[in-house]
Amino acid sequence: MGKFTITLSKLLEALKNYDLVVDYTIYQNFADINIDYISYNSKDIHPGSLFICKGFGFKEQYLKQALENGAIAYIAEQHYEDVPKDVPYIQVKDSRKAMSIIAIAYYDRPFEKINIVGITGTKGKTTTTYYVKNILDASRKRPTAIFSTVEMFTGKESEEAHLTTPESIDLQQHFDDILENGLDQLTMEVSSQAYKLSRVYGMDFDVGVFLNISEDHISPVEHEDFEDYLSCKIEFIKHCRTAIINGETREFDRVWKAAEENCQRVYTYGTNDSFDYYVENIRRQDGWMYFDICTKDYKKTFRTGMEGRFNAENALAAFAVAKVMGIDDASIARGLEITEVPGRMNVYRGQGKMVIVDYAHNYLSFSRLYESLKLDYPGQKIIAVFGCPGGKAYLRRRDIGTLSGENAQQIYLTAEDPQFEDVTEICEDIANYLKPYHVPYEIVPDRKTAIEKAIREALPGDILLIAGKGEETYQKVRGEYVPYESDVVIAKKCLHLL
Repeated sequence: MGKFTITLSKLLEALKNYDLVVDYTIYQNFADINIDYISYNSKDIHPGSLFICKGFGFKEQYLKQALENGAIAYIAEQHYEDVPKDVPYIQVKDSRKAMSIIAIAYYDRPFEKINIVGITGTKGKTTTTYYVKNILDASRKRPTAIFSTVEMFTGKESEEAHLTTPESIDLQQHFDDILENGLDQLTMEVSSQAYKLSRVYGMDFDVGVFLNISEDHISPVEHEDFEDYLSCKIEFIKHCRTAIINGETREFDRVWKAAEENCQRVYTYGTNDSFDYYVENIRRQDGWMYFDICTKDYKKTFRTGMEGRFNAENALAAFAVAKVMGIDDASIARGLEITEVPGRMNVYRGQGKMVIVDYAHNYLSFSRLYESLKLDYPGQKIIAVFGCPGGKAYLRRRDIGTLSGENAQQIYLTAEDPQFEDVTEICEDIANYLKPYHVPYEIVPDRKTAIEKAIREALPGDILLIAGKGEETYQKVRGEYVPYESDVVIAKKCLHLL
């Protein structure tokens, strides 16, 4: 039995408020049916549960299994004729939107009791999320919650994350966990899929950051085109009370218009003085990256240990969040200085070699990464190890292949979540975009072997970039999470740092 109980009639009322109801069964005792648990997983059902039928691959047998396991009612976009007639159901227009509204109602609107900072963008979400969290931790002198691509922390133990933004039922349960653990502040990444699949439908954010957008996540299983991708990102901004927007992002005018029409406060940031917050004079010194953050009547130098000049802009976005929340400069400085994100611009040195492990996996992240490396390490040879995922984001193969052909001097192509595709075929697809640049490349299907080979063959003074997986401890292969040591661990072992 779950922690909460709600009547089916109250859930029906909540769904009607969002005009999601098509039909429902009516019984004399309808109002008295108590729901003790909600789930979309037929295996995660016990007596007293409400089962939600959702997903492109949903089969009626899942509903039957849920009823056998004790579900007393169900939500679906259709009425299933083979199900016993006395089982209460609510037919809805959109099961995913309905699931989010049901989760919000069942868990008693927990997001409204937490101050939530949401961050979206094609690149930089994770790093900016950690900058904000660490600033908040320093200000409050205790940990705050975080939902990121790397981990989920609700106040007790940290868990490895598999979805950038969890499914709506899981998300609302995590919000309740935050409250249960005595916290009231959360920083979270918000993916385009969070809106595409209605994971955050029906909820608002206290502060929202729009970092950037470029063509990515376009495939049959993600977004059908860039317009769909952009519209999901814009939908996020519409649901923020305060919006902070990168003034130099692609499609700025559309993002700004959405924010101006829907948000209570809107701020901009960037690299020139036309914005509310801007950064200038980015420089490296003594292992730190220094930069000046300015407003029309403010200028102060901050620093971060994170590699990559683009991280000065991520730090600026976090600074803007802190300022609209009234946080002092000392806490901001402390938060920026201590930030180190697992698998994001992690630098390891050994045997005269420099290895960078980064999560870069799309056009924008690779372009900014190469740009930063060439500015900070001019004239040094760049060796890149990377792959592309199977079954989605096909444009990455062209974009990353072209960028690497233009910027790297040696390349190893390897596995990166191949799913149902053959690794060698994915690598050969990428290689087609490398060939015009005549850069030496090698296909090494096993990722661990590729990393070991690249580090072994690198010469002192070379910069070796291992991109795409970061600290993830799995590969997605044929619908399963297959254990993998992680790029970080393998790199450290090769450099004798472990």
